[in-house]
Amino acid sequence: MKTKASFLLIICATLVISAGCGSDPRRIDTAGNQGLTTTDDINFKDWQTAAETCINSLLQSGVLSRPDGRKTVIMVSLVKNKTSQHIDTEILTDKIRQAVLRSGKAVTTTAVGAEGPEDKASKQVRDLRDDEMFNQNTVQKMATAIAPDMSLAGEIIQQKAKLGRASESYFFFHMTLTDLSTGLAIWEDNVEIAKQSVRPVFGF
Repeated sequence: MKTKASFLLIICATLVISAGCGSDPRRIDTAGNQGLTTTDDINFKDWQTAAETCINSLLQSGVLSRPDGRKTVIMVSLVKNKTSQHIDTEILTDKIRQAVLRSGKAVTTTAVGAEGPEDKASKQVRDLRDDEMFNQNTVQKMATAIAPDMSLAGEIIQQKAKLGRASESYFFFHMTLTDLSTGLAIWEDNVEIAKQSVRPVFGF
């Protein structure tokens, strides 16, 4: 009986000591695999995986090339968040947009967006017409802004499952590029990420 009590005491002491231990914050390499992996959340490695897969698929598809040689103009539309968490979907669209710009195959507009312009300056500077404070020769002219040819949109879906102490989350990233002249989707791709964890018998 004493042996059993001593064993339980050791377990409790170990749990208390473990709970009290911690570590100082430290920076990690975002290109490595040192980040925290949580079951119910989208972590930075998940964003990287989704973005890189979509970028490679889009650039290799050839849909950005135009017969007239002009660069395609893309607007970033809405990426719907259908997960159980609050996430900033711009993490995904910004990564894709930056990669597209670096590729030299297309440009993006900030003057048009699903929820209004990302940068309102294009319209604001044109409102300076007839303002005596400004040299009118330097004010941007009307009818010179370039309208987008294509729109990038998507959605992120999450499904959860539990079985005993095991938990699982399935994340589905779906991206679409639409030709605005026809309304037809000319490119689509999906990224699937599934994560599992098992809750320990003891502890939290």
